[in-house]
Amino acid sequence: MTNHTSPKQIGDYNKNQMLTILRERGPTSRVELSRMLGISQTAVTRNTTQLLEKNIILECDAEQSDMGRKPIPIKLCSDFCHILGADIVGGTLKVALADFLGEIVKYHEEPIKISEGAQAVLDQLSTGLISIVNESGIPKDKIWAAIIGTPGIFYPEIGKSKFTSFLDQWDEIDIKSRIYEALSIHTIIDNDVNLDIIGESWKGVGKQYQDILYVKLGQGLAARMLLQNRLVRGKYNMAGEIGFMLPGMADKKVNNYEHMLSNATITKKYREMNGKSPVSTISDLIILVENKDTIASEVLEYLLEHFSVVLQNCATILDPEVIILGGDASNLRDKDISLIKERIEKNFPLTQNIIRSELSKNACLHGAIKMGLDHIGEKITDIW
Repeated sequence: MTNHTSPKQIGDYNKNQMLTILRERGPTSRVELSRMLGISQTAVTRNTTQLLEKNIILECDAEQSDMGRKPIPIKLCSDFCHILGADIVGGTLKVALADFLGEIVKYHEEPIKISEGAQAVLDQLSTGLISIVNESGIPKDKIWAAIIGTPGIFYPEIGKSKFTSFLDQWDEIDIKSRIYEALSIHTIIDNDVNLDIIGESWKGVGKQYQDILYVKLGQGLAARMLLQNRLVRGKYNMAGEIGFMLPGMADKKVNNYEHMLSNATITKKYREMNGKSPVSTISDLIILVENKDTIASEVLEYLLEHFSVVLQNCATILDPEVIILGGDASNLRDKDISLIKERIEKNFPLTQNIIRSELSKNACLHGAIKMGLDHIGEKITDIW
């Protein structure tokens, strides 16, 4: 079989691997890079020389020891380029500017103006991105990508999201083109839950796993999967949209699981049973349960019963190493998670590893930054 890999492709791959190691480990010597990559020190020297010439990496100060001068470590040049990330889910606009190390250097958040309509939200997003760039003083040519997490399924061929109840007319907006017009920066739009699981795998509790099921519960219900560290997208970019799952087919009017388990339904159930509702999220419900509210306990029991069914069905299909609970589900108590496990194990022979997200509500932003770094990895080969 003919090997079509060229010397340049090999060099590009090795240089990108070096950048990844330096981002994860910090300053590293050429000897260590050679050992970790399994390539010769000559190859490492050749590649690092090219990276140094382009100011992509820097040499650290040499250290002295009793044995003489130590090898000079190298590190990433943190301000070589930057990435914009934004998340417009959960009622709050979050915008971040990250450096080449993936570290957030500027951050801003504010309530989303949902009541003012889709155009106002788009203007707010554009203004937030522009403001954080202006405040940073970083030239636009140093910002290589803007990654936006949005509800629904984004279709690149039309530049719009579909299947989102986030906001009336949001489906009609060409988000990518509008953001590019405002920034003149390469723009990538993706589903917020896609970015959540990428963020969890990179910076969160998913770092040690390759096969992950991430389930987000709150305004809606959705899941995403990483299999061998690769995001499963599916034919229509809808893999993991478990909110469309049905509890049964007997009643044609039956709601799907997203309607059954969303914050809106939890709020409605509590109000129907109590005549009023201090509940707007699952997190609010759990606070009431902790305060011995019996109605809140009944509603939580309803939630946990159906959520257990959803998780068991997903686990049966995917057999993941870990199930990570995101969104408001990350606020479930240890006793709630133990109950879910017990219910699953009654009907499924294997123990499930179910843990909470520790990135709170910033998983999407971290995922956006990681996706931006991956984009840079693809484009940076053009300059060395």
